Amino acid sequence: MTLQPSIPEEYATLTYEEAIKELEKTVGRLESGELSLDESMTLFQKGMVLSQICSAKLSAIEKQITQLIEKPDGQLDEKPFGEDA
Repeated sequence: MTLQPSIPEEYATLTYEEAIKELEKTVGRLESGELSLDESMTLFQKGMVLSQICSAKLSAIEKQITQLIEKPDGQLDEKPFGEDA
């Protein structure tokens, strides 16, 4: 069973770009090695929430994207993104 962290209200309105930028900053701080264990755990949890936000936003966008597939007769067929042709 995987527990997903709840998304704090302050992160709910972030755009994908804002969330990924904040995630990159968080990872950078974690990689610095200058944090206490407690600070590291807090930042790790923040990173997990930001990662969840980014993943959800990408999934939502993928559902909106369609692929145009050319049939042998030259006509175009529209398929949802990620679906086999």
